Amino acid sequence: MRIGVARLEEWCVRAMICSGMPIMFVASPVFSQTTDSARQTPVRMIGVFDARNGQPLQGVQVRDAFNGSYVVTTATGTARLDFLTFRGAAAFVELRKLGYEAKQVIVSRADTASITEVLEPAVTLAPVVTTETYRIDRDVGRWEGFERRCQSRSVTCIRTEDLERRPTANLADFLLHAEGVTIGACGGGSGHGSAGRNAECGKIAMKPVVIPPAYCEPTFFVDGFEWNSHMGSPADMAPNTPAQAPYTPNNVKAVEVYPPERPRPLRFQGDPTCGVVVIWTK
Repeated sequence: MRIGVARLEEWCVRAMICSGMPIMFVASPVFSQTTDSARQTPVRMIGVFDARNGQPLQGVQVRDAFNGSYVVTTATGTARLDFLTFRGAAAFVELRKLGYEAKQVIVSRADTASITEVLEPAVTLAPVVTTETYRIDRDVGRWEGFERRCQSRSVTCIRTEDLERRPTANLADFLLHAEGVTIGACGGGSGHGSAGRNAECGKIAMKPVVIPPAYCEPTFFVDGFEWNSHMGSPADMAPNTPAQAPYTPNNVKAVEVYPPERPRPLRFQGDPTCGVVVIWTK
């Protein structure tokens, strides 16, 4: 007589309970293997390769964009993704390696398949060679740029050491030796040109780009600001005379002299037909 499996198990249980014998169940080998297989979840991997030749890339940083944690790929170009944190249905991964363009990858929570990505080499720009040189007309006209401006052919610079050699002189004695500076003629005559010559007679002057007049007084700047000519000249204009003007070799540290036709910083424009003298005080 055949007994069904369920009936047989029920009969055995009742018999053991009635007899007082302990109950022991032996797991079926088939059931055990099935359970272990269900518990083993495959580890999700990512493989990163060079887009040019398909070679695996070692040392690629695989970074979790949400929390900043990361792993690096092995010699096979692979890394485990079991460290990722998901926000909702996805995680966000950044792939970084020196010499390659960075890449962002969205990892779906529902898709458990491994991922294959390629990285493009970073574009290397050719070295830039510039032929642009220093332009004094773009200089901001501050004291910090004095030495740079003095390297230009547009300006004559009188430095502190030059002034200290002749402390009892006046600035006209120094200006007289600057390029573009001369002494106004004292000729007679009448008319606009003669008046100009007489006004600059025996004084420091420059020849303007527009004639007449034959001579003109340069525009003065003191510490970068234009001097108000209604206050008189800030420096003595007649050479070989006692120093009487506000600024002398004793309180001046440097001077810049720009002839009328030479470029100069925009800040030192002054009268465009005449030159400019820039005084820097101690």
